[in-house]
Amino acid sequence: MTAALPESEFISSALRTGAVCIGDGLDASSIGLLSTVLIPTAIGLLLWLLFAIIRPRYRQVYGLREWFVQPGLRPKPLSRSLWAFLFPHVPLVPPIPTDVSDSGKSAEIDAELFPSDELLMQRTLWVCLLIVLWWSVLGLAGLLPLYTVSTPCLAHSAPPSTFTGVYSVLQDLSLLRLLQLIDDTRTTAARTRVIILTVLAIVLGIIPVLWKIIHEFNRLVDLRRRWTEVRCQNQEMGWLSARYNPGFVGWGEKRLKTFIQKAGLSVLLESPEEGRTRRSTRRHGDLESEEAANLEIDVQHLFSIGDTTRLALLIEERDEILENLEISETKYISSFKLSTPDPSLAEIIPIPRTVPGDPSKPYISRPRPLAGSTNRPRRRRNPAYGSSSLPPPTSYVMPSQYYKLRVSEGINGGHFTEDETETRAAGPSLAESFRSRVVGSRFQEVNRNSEAFGRLPIGSQVTIEKNGQHVPVFTDSPLPDTALYGPNMHSSWDTAAFNEGLPSHQWLSFQRGPNVIPELPEDDWVDVMHDAPEAFQHGEEYDTRGSSRRRPRPPRNKNGGAGTPPEERRETFPLRNRGVTEEEQPPPHLRLQPQQPFVRPLSGMDHEDLGHIYSDISLWRSKLKAINYEINEAQTESYNDIADGARIKGWLLIGKGLRHIPGIQLIDGRAKEDIRWDELQNEGGFMRGLAFWTIVVMVAFLLGAGLTAAAGLSLATAPEFAHYFPFFQTISNANNLGAGVATGLAATVGATLFISIALMIVHYTGQVGNSVSVSGSQLVVFKSIFYILVIIAAIWMFGIACILFAMRAFNTGIGETKAIANGAIYISAFAMMLAMNVAVIFPALLMLQPFRVWRVLRAEKAAFTPRQRFRAVYPRTYNPSYAMGCSALAILLASAFTLIFPLLGPAVALLLMLNLIAHRFLIGYIYGRTHSQTGGVLQIWIMQRLGTILAFQPLILGLILLSREFFVEGGILCGAALFVVVFVESYCAWKTRLPGRRSLNPLTRDSLNTFMRAARPTAPREIDEESTSLVSSTRNTRARGSFASVLEMMSLTLAVMPTQSQARGPIPLETETLDDLTATERAARTHPDAPPRLPPLPFADHAEEMSGILYAPELLAPAPVIWLPNDVGGIARSEAYDLQRFHNLRVTLDVKAQEDVLPRRSMTPVSTPRR
Repeated sequence: MTAALPESEFISSALRTGAVCIGDGLDASSIGLLSTVLIPTAIGLLLWLLFAIIRPRYRQVYGLREWFVQPGLRPKPLSRSLWAFLFPHVPLVPPIPTDVSDSGKSAEIDAELFPSDELLMQRTLWVCLLIVLWWSVLGLAGLLPLYTVSTPCLAHSAPPSTFTGVYSVLQDLSLLRLLQLIDDTRTTAARTRVIILTVLAIVLGIIPVLWKIIHEFNRLVDLRRRWTEVRCQNQEMGWLSARYNPGFVGWGEKRLKTFIQKAGLSVLLESPEEGRTRRSTRRHGDLESEEAANLEIDVQHLFSIGDTTRLALLIEERDEILENLEISETKYISSFKLSTPDPSLAEIIPIPRTVPGDPSKPYISRPRPLAGSTNRPRRRRNPAYGSSSLPPPTSYVMPSQYYKLRVSEGINGGHFTEDETETRAAGPSLAESFRSRVVGSRFQEVNRNSEAFGRLPIGSQVTIEKNGQHVPVFTDSPLPDTALYGPNMHSSWDTAAFNEGLPSHQWLSFQRGPNVIPELPEDDWVDVMHDAPEAFQHGEEYDTRGSSRRRPRPPRNKNGGAGTPPEERRETFPLRNRGVTEEEQPPPHLRLQPQQPFVRPLSGMDHEDLGHIYSDISLWRSKLKAINYEINEAQTESYNDIADGARIKGWLLIGKGLRHIPGIQLIDGRAKEDIRWDELQNEGGFMRGLAFWTIVVMVAFLLGAGLTAAAGLSLATAPEFAHYFPFFQTISNANNLGAGVATGLAATVGATLFISIALMIVHYTGQVGNSVSVSGSQLVVFKSIFYILVIIAAIWMFGIACILFAMRAFNTGIGETKAIANGAIYISAFAMMLAMNVAVIFPALLMLQPFRVWRVLRAEKAAFTPRQRFRAVYPRTYNPSYAMGCSALAILLASAFTLIFPLLGPAVALLLMLNLIAHRFLIGYIYGRTHSQTGGVLQIWIMQRLGTILAFQPLILGLILLSREFFVEGGILCGAALFVVVFVESYCAWKTRLPGRRSLNPLTRDSLNTFMRAARPTAPREIDEESTSLVSSTRNTRARGSFASVLEMMSLTLAVMPTQSQARGPIPLETETLDDLTATERAARTHPDAPPRLPPLPFADHAEEMSGILYAPELLAPAPVIWLPNDVGGIARSEAYDLQRFHNLRVTLDVKAQEDVLPRRSMTPVSTPRR
């Protein structure tokens, strides 16, 4: 390469003489540093300001923990001030109590005694910040003067480059300045400085930091021990796969429980019959407790997990049916409005606009009719439609207030107000009562033409006249007459005020035949087909297609009339006179209404539109009842399979000492939400784990290639570098501004993007892993990300940069080690730029969460039902990979380069400080703790790794000194690095070790051997998974109704019943998860607009009753509760009443106040097991 590029063509005298000392000017590297600091910092400050502005406006995202969690665990709400998020009501350094004697008294006390994993991560960030701050003080106050005082700058001491590039002015503030002095003159003063540097690095740089890490590690380990012993009472949760224990295939749950108990691995795990006999004959709690305390392995609960693929698909289909039903119900409820007899604020509409092209007519806007959900994809109708034991639902159901007596004259408070004889005399005859009664159902569907009434609308009340004709009935109903809102009939034609107080629906009540018309003067008639009735000023539209029936003209307005100028138009309230009245009417909000408000359909809604909506309700309601029955039968079949041992995937165990059982996979979270049910069903095993690590390795290789390019770009202006890489000649020969931006800002942005994309790919690939727990999967993903950052982003990127920097030395064969050491110091400036590039932007993006905000707002806009809105704002779970990824990289850079380049310390400290502020707000107000807690497993591992990477500083510094032949000082530093690694790994392993199988007594080991021989027999046997148990598992079965509860199925099939909350064990642990399908009542009162204090539910919902049962969630899924919006007109309550009474479907309403709570008992009936 050098032969093809003559030296004379690439020697740049300008660059050879362009080296400047610090304080004398700017070079390309210093300009690159300024561009990296100023531009990202400006963008980051704008993001911080944007977050401060929009935070109070989106409480559903940025104040989620103020309303989502239970009241006792909610933080104090923040004010709406701009910078209130900087001072949240969350401790900056969460304490770790040592006295846990009050554990178990309440959830609030437990949250204080046992900090969550999020709070422990806050402590970890605080420890990292303290370490970096200490290194920054040591570097700026101790090492920087040691490097710069009485030493010449590199522009004067370093030899000029032969081809291109110069040493940066930033290197004058690094160890390279001292090394250049040592290369020039090996004096006693220079060696003294090396000795001082070695002492400072070990005594002040390693020992205090190592003590702090070990001290925090001990506190976390002690917390984990208290969490295990006190909070969990030494109980564990584990998964025993049937694939690796083929001896139990075909065993019913009863037989397996009996075997475990007889093998000596359980005391409390009894067979159903034995358990009921003991509980009914004698009290033996104290004896069992003493016996269980002496056992080293005690399986207390066992739950069989079968194949639930078909059941899961059915439940998913039911969820879509439920969504469609709730959409239809919401449309129906929103089709009505609350109206008042006289104008009021309830009927205020916006000021009407003028019709384009006709300024004389006001434009009254009308809402578009709510159409059916024809544009939504609908599933195929369930083949089990109509299989329910309940009678089929009616085709159209009005609110429950409509089903009342129509005539109540003569009755007051339950007593007759008139004489009985008079009442009888005044009443109709028997023949007339038969003729005048309502024929058929309340909504007799008749459709015919009438000369007087026109086409009768579908759903009208009808009666039979003497001549046998059907005519509509007008009655005094508590709701407005539905005929007013039928086809071609509009509510705006209410002219009751013009008929001397006679209600409009009684105008024609005196007519006894279709052609009987009261005698009125001809002038008082108007043909509504040809003449516009000027008195009907509040009419919205007029029918021009109906019959030519003539209506009586209301009295003319004496004050107004045709002479009223068009400018004095009335307002949108009906019946207001045009002219100036003698007595001014009060405003709408001060008027006294003569009657109570009533509910009417929206303008533009007629019976045809309402019929379409309710036909959808009838359809989806029937589908829901049918699929409920089918799911119930599928659940019963699955419980029978569990009892028979058919199609079993494995078993979930709860007990003490489960880690000793061969082949068991522990679930660290010890909660329902920590179980990966999909993995239990599929069990990818070794191949899925191999696929995950294969993807991780491939991502690491690609990241290494990208970071190599970024590191090479950052070295474009280094001495002699561009000569061996000609494609960097343009940058090397450019002006300082362009070269600085390219080598500084562009290189750091490229490296940041490469690292971010790689971490995102690894994070989303974590779902491929074979871990059976969510916490285990998160731990594996975080470990893989950490190792990628250590190996690729730290060791590889900076190692390849050192090699590229020493290209001339490798070419000439002179001073390779010195050149590599100089490259390590030179590239440390790029590490500082990398930290400054994300120091302000990353914490701002972490708090702003732009993608989540966009998804939430879009989902809220598309949401139509309360359940959809609840799912739109459901909290995001804390993800340690995102929250700690950037901080982990920063602490890696600080542990490697702070001593050799002291300016890196303040940059990393700034990043950690801002990240600590953002993290404090995130865990206190945004992230929901819907996943389980582990007692600090991840945090303990992080502290151990911090102690390990502490060896980077003495190791790199020792290797640099060895390159300068300071063998004693370099050897001491390398030995200190080795000591740190060995001590930290040994101490942490000793501190966290658990007793193995050798610590068990011989009786327990013999029980384990018996269990192993049964689980993994030496002689293989062929068993069909569809077959039943090898032995008879007596099963209690009976014919059930279509809505038998989950508790009935468990108690009758498996004799398993959930224990009371007072006697329930500590495992599984509770989380903040709120499932809207199993805890709908709680979800209905969980939204940003709910009052802060609502009365507790008088019953335990299904999720609470089933919290101690670990069968597959599909087996525990109850019939869903329909969630309807609440309205002031009471339509929702009427629909809820009808659905619950006539269709046996449970309903709840949105709760925004105490009076909104529907009085109801527990949704899950507790059944007594069959004896």
